[in-house]
Amino acid sequence: MTVRRRVGDVIKKVVLRKEIVKVKGNYKVIIIKKEEFEKFLKVMKLRILNKEYEALMPPLDNMQKNTIDVNGLSVLMSQYLSAFISHSGSGSATTPAQMVLTTQSGTVTLTYTGGVNVNTQGVSVYLQIFEDNGSFVWQYYYVGYDTTNASYTTSQIELYASAYTNNLSPGYAPNLLYTDVIRIAYANVSFTKTSDSYLFIVWLIQFQNVPPYALSFIPTLQNNAGIYTYNLGNGSSYAVFFNNNNCNFSCGGNCPSGGLTGFVTYVQSNNVIVEIPVMVGLGGGVSTAEMLICYNTAYNNMPNISGSYTTTLSPPVSGGTFYLALATITLIFQTS
Repeated sequence: MTVRRRVGDVIKKVVLRKEIVKVKGNYKVIIIKKEEFEKFLKVMKLRILNKEYEALMPPLDNMQKNTIDVNGLSVLMSQYLSAFISHSGSGSATTPAQMVLTTQSGTVTLTYTGGVNVNTQGVSVYLQIFEDNGSFVWQYYYVGYDTTNASYTTSQIELYASAYTNNLSPGYAPNLLYTDVIRIAYANVSFTKTSDSYLFIVWLIQFQNVPPYALSFIPTLQNNAGIYTYNLGNGSSYAVFFNNNNCNFSCGGNCPSGGLTGFVTYVQSNNVIVEIPVMVGLGGGVSTAEMLICYNTAYNNMPNISGSYTTTLSPPVSGGTFYLALATITLIFQTS
């Protein structure tokens, strides 16, 4: 006998909350006389979770909003997730950051150096991570500088960044996969650097309101602290379980499960949308199901972040039954 089921009763598409991750950018341009340099940079204490470290930073007061390049952020997200989920990416190192200044006579490019030096141009990247009401905040401080005798007038500044993840498990020599160096923010601003002055540009990029189970999808931008993720299967793990009422519903149980195999990124209404589908067969079928996410995001130079998240799912039609669940984890990177 052939059993026919309606398509709507076979596949159930569900969305595990549309998490809104806020992406903010602020910048500050500072021009000082050369003789003020020795007293200009201040020691600032930054945190990586519960550990503090010191960084020489310009003053951070009175920062202005920039424009987040959502198309660039979307490309960076796509390249990072390809490396993190699919182990697909370039093993050739890219510079962590650049600032490109549009001047009256062309462009001036400040490229990553790892620190602030005299008689040179460069960019340094400092990272701060902390918890805020159960969610995480990632802050990247980009400090660009020109301590040469160059002089120019600027009309626009652009921030370029790259992300990375490790393709080998902890304990092995790093085998890093890199994204391209991609524009993520810009600002129209007019200022003049003279030959007897030093230029500093401080740029703060923040990922706010990141729930713990979504940390795996936040790109680790290259930084001075050497913090990066270990990708899936090489330290990090991510599994989605469905309770079919006939299994041990736990991270170590035997419920039907699925992992991360793909993703979709696109731009919509000035936001970057990331959708990560997980398809799971439920065996005999259920009318209501619980979903459990078990995650472990492994990092270099900081503790792993592990845990679980549960939610209850129901079919769109009361009394319906579904046998195959297509769960979509959706993150909205809301820019401002």
